[in-house]
Amino acid sequence: MTSLYIRTAEQIMRDARGRAGGESGVRRIPSERALASSLEVNRQTVRRALEHLRTAGLIRTDRTGTYAYTGTSAPERSAAGLGTQPLYPGGADFGGLTLRAAATLAYEPVPPPIEALLGLDPDRPTLVHRHRLVLGSGETVQRAVSYFSHTALSHVPKLNRRVRRVRRHPYGPQPDLRHLYVWMAEAGLRPVRRDRVRVNPGQRGGLWLSIRKLVHDQHDRLLEVTDLSIDPRRGEVGYEFVLPALP
Repeated sequence: MTSLYIRTAEQIMRDARGRAGGESGVRRIPSERALASSLEVNRQTVRRALEHLRTAGLIRTDRTGTYAYTGTSAPERSAAGLGTQPLYPGGADFGGLTLRAAATLAYEPVPPPIEALLGLDPDRPTLVHRHRLVLGSGETVQRAVSYFSHTALSHVPKLNRRVRRVRRHPYGPQPDLRHLYVWMAEAGLRPVRRDRVRVNPGQRGGLWLSIRKLVHDQHDRLLEVTDLSIDPRRGEVGYEFVLPALP
């Protein structure tokens, strides 16, 4: 069965094209709140649907709002045709909880076990991405720390630009790496993810689900290691991964 956010994305595009009456151009999409109300889904589903359409190139967002391409200006692909493109760093489904993300990038040495995995010389720095999902109460429900190999940094131009930026301004504005896997595909890499799952004690009691994600390319070169920790009382993890579709 097609995921709810994919069905929501399809309906958003149908409505935009319906309002356009077949004319080419762009049509403004209602706000997330208005879409959630009219489509009778939660805002998290709407947000995920819009991000899916954004990744597909079917909509764009600027300072004035979000717009859908219609008519002959629309790319010749459908929302459903993209399948379920993975967004980085991924993680659990938190069932409609309102969450905010907090992230930082740094260029720094990594722990010895990660050095060995990535094939780094001792104390050689690399790009490190830290990401948290937080409830309105301030409670963290998911943590992710990702370490990038120098293969990834040298072969993915959009990632390499982040390295140059963070080396000039450490811990600058919150980085947006959601389309990392798309960037890898654009660079000719085919990311393959392998997961290792375990259960660990939480910092304040209870148990946390821990997942180590190792992403290799088609040549079996390690591109990225992500250690993901999830509060299983708040969310659950699915295991669906599809290579990104390119424009």
